[in-house]
Amino acid sequence: MKKILLFVLPAMLLSSCCTLFTPSKQAITFNGENGIKIYDDGVKIAEIKDNNTTSVRIKKELSSKYLIAKKEGYRPTPLKLDTKFDAVAVINILFWPGFVVDAATGQMCKWDSTNIDIEMEK
Repeated sequence: MKKILLFVLPAMLLSSCCTLFTPSKQAITFNGENGIKIYDDGVKIAEIKDNNTTSVRIKKELSSKYLIAKKEGYRPTPLKLDTKFDAVAVINILFWPGFVVDAATGQMCKWDSTNIDIEMEK
């Protein structure tokens, strides 16, 4: 019995509604010209290819995230991913430690726009 309690109790304390019911990453679709590369903190995370669209799963965060779109011969274009409150987190009112876990992991928010059109200047 003690062994079961040893595993179940931490699992209950460290889990929360958003952690259980929503993934930690959310798919974002970028639309634009072929060859556009999307960077997050200098690391390439995606490239638009033949079909003028690409999708990438980006980890949810509490605050907005800035990405950069680059293509040879064009000015780098900043892209902002805004966050909004995920309604599933409201269930945590019944179990407040879950609210703390969701806030610490960024699970209580989701990306506001999941489809971003990229227009670049030469």
